[in-house]
Amino acid sequence: MFEFVKEIANNIIQWFQALTLFEWCAIALIIGLTILYIFKNTRSENDDYLLKMTSLNKKTDIVTADIVQSKLLGTSGSTVMGFFNLQQGNRTMASTQTIKQNDGTTLQIDDYQQLLYVANNWWLEVAHGASTSAARLRIHTTNGGKNTMEIVELPPIPRQRWVFIAILRDGRRFDVIYDNRIVASKRLMSYPVIISSPLAVGNPTLLGKVIHVIINPTRLSPSDVERQRLIYVDTNNDVLEDNDLLISLPTFTLAAGCLPGLPCDNITHPPNNVLKWKTPYA
Repeated sequence: MFEFVKEIANNIIQWFQALTLFEWCAIALIIGLTILYIFKNTRSENDDYLLKMTSLNKKTDIVTADIVQSKLLGTSGSTVMGFFNLQQGNRTMASTQTIKQNDGTTLQIDDYQQLLYVANNWWLEVAHGASTSAARLRIHTTNGGKNTMEIVELPPIPRQRWVFIAILRDGRRFDVIYDNRIVASKRLMSYPVIISSPLAVGNPTLLGKVIHVIINPTRLSPSDVERQRLIYVDTNNDVLEDNDLLISLPTFTLAAGCLPGLPCDNITHPPNNVLKWKTPYA
């Protein structure tokens, strides 16, 4: 038995010794891709539910109610984030709506439209202006059996460029981030209602796109959110549509100057096709 094992080991050693440099490189590449694949599927609790560009001109359910319950509503804290590109104008203006609350007051919905929301729980809403979209976070809360709507006012969302928006919840405190900056933070008067519904984006009145809607069942720190954002943008801060390996390849540029001793022209040398005028005053 020992001789048999020894013979197999010797055969394996001889096989490795016979490998060419190209074969070693191929093996190293396969091992590296395998490690990246394992890392991608076990890296963290951040789950991207929208890898492909999706239009905002219709309601799209991107997470089922059971996932919303386990990752967003059923925990003491949660984080939802994604890239949004709102365009100018909307398809049709919504009619003004009024919601009557249990305390006898009314809430004007006006022309706010749902951008990202969990129906019956909270809504990230926008209203169209000349060049920006006014925004707010509307949250359905309850206190002693009395339901009401609480509002977190937000700065306008810029249009015609990608904006990374994150909603961070810790109990009844909500923080909202645009790109890498906290733009609003509010502790609600009452606790949010917990009614299982899908997480949805868009509606027929909006124009624009959305991608990379990410969920974490904890309240991430702003630095964690920024690290997550950087995974999905390249060196020019452009959004990557599908980055499975979580790698942004480096870009290389040639030096403008000419290295000493090489037969080339530096950046200050005029092009060869430029006419050189002759004059007695030169």
